[in-house]
Amino acid sequence: MKTDAARIAAIARAWPADVRLVLLHGPDESASRDMAGQVTAGLGAGVTITELAGNALKSDPQALMAAATSLSMFGDRELVRVDGLDDDALAAVEALLEGPPGHPVLAVAGSFKKGSKLLTLADKHPAIAACINYEASLRDAGRLLGEMAAPLGLRLERGVPESLFESAGGDRMIMRRELEKYALYKDSTPESPKQLGAEDLAALGIATGEAELFAPIAAITTGDVAEATDLIGRLPDGTAIPLLRALERRFAQLTLLRTEVDGGDTPAAVVEGQGKAIFWKEKPIIIKALSLWSQPALAAAMGDILAAERAVKASGSLADLGAQHLLLDLTRRAAVAGRRR
Repeated sequence: MKTDAARIAAIARAWPADVRLVLLHGPDESASRDMAGQVTAGLGAGVTITELAGNALKSDPQALMAAATSLSMFGDRELVRVDGLDDDALAAVEALLEGPPGHPVLAVAGSFKKGSKLLTLADKHPAIAACINYEASLRDAGRLLGEMAAPLGLRLERGVPESLFESAGGDRMIMRRELEKYALYKDSTPESPKQLGAEDLAALGIATGEAELFAPIAAITTGDVAEATDLIGRLPDGTAIPLLRALERRFAQLTLLRTEVDGGDTPAAVVEGQGKAIFWKEKPIIIKALSLWSQPALAAAMGDILAAERAVKASGSLADLGAQHLLLDLTRRAAVAGRRR
């Protein structure tokens, strides 16, 4: 049945036995993916995830039911995750609903066409929780960031939600990751909440204007070793944290976009499909980067960046040199990928 974000949050805390399928859809796919992450986390660290591609269900409508009713080898709880669900999966969803009870199914979709039979079914069937996500605007920042921050023990001071929203381009997954890192930085918990103010954003680089970081980020992610070496060498002391965090946001963005590329779209089509969400000057850079970075490479880069950030925060400016070495290493990784194309 049609539901809202509050119900999805409740399902994330405890998945009801009478819900076979949670469907997250709508124009704000970052919100749907963010919700999907929270629902998955709510099932516990030991959950086993079976992933299915939505476009594969048209040719094999029984695959969804088969995955949902498969026996667990180790007795752990299982979740079936479907990305890219669309109207071609109607028969698969109907088979799931008509089949025996099984593992919970979580599906993420984009916007359905007007008159979609699958959406009509989802909005009315009691065993489906269907939540539509619309793109948020800056005026939603206070409510949206506040809801994300509260479980982390963060209380956002005036102006902070707007700064975080703008720095993340309204992407909810990126905003959540930013808040999680600030919670670690502030050592906040729901039992011991902390204020998050503009000075904290500045301390870790969020409030720093990123226009000056555009060129080094572009060089690093596209494998321009000569340009990256020159630009990184000319950055002033104390720039490591802002650059690492800005680069982390870029890699997070590439990770989300790369999912669509792996689904069969070209990098150019994926980037152009984002419309004004991506600044026009950055589009050629992101298109090239998408062709160079695979999902495993992006995951490895994100892990290395987080480790470098922790080192800088622990050792101060003495770790800046180590961060620069990492930045050049990331550039070389992109360059090598470019030579293999």
